[in-house]
Amino acid sequence: MMELTGPAIGRRMGSILRDKRQSDKGIELSGSVCVLCGWAKKDPFGNLLLHGAHVRGLENVKDYDRFDNIIALCPNHHVEFDRGNLCIDFDAQVCWHINKSDEMHGKKLIGKIVHVQRGYFEYHRVHVFKGAQKTTRL
Repeated sequence: MMELTGPAIGRRMGSILRDKRQSDKGIELSGSVCVLCGWAKKDPFGNLLLHGAHVRGLENVKDYDRFDNIIALCPNHHVEFDRGNLCIDFDAQVCWHINKSDEMHGKKLIGKIVHVQRGYFEYHRVHVFKGAQKTTRL
């Protein structure tokens, strides 16, 4: 397993400096693939192009920038996750989409999410997922 050593080099989000080591660990624990589609492209230098996506947002978590709040998502699914187009059912290990005809709706996860704190995905489903108001049970 990856050790958290070296400088916390990352980008700044407002007044918060992101800890890239935490993001990298969350990506690694997710299987180093987009947990939804398996995308794992690299740049010409061999660096993964995956995003370390936060399950609960900055304003909702004291320890926001920790590996147990980060999953690996491809750029497209990261935007959809943050905008509430899709959510992840932790227990069933599936993705739900606001558009039930979307190819992702009901799709089994490819990557791992067991490292994420229990309840974070439920929070996302209730407070971020746009389909939550329309469904009582996904």
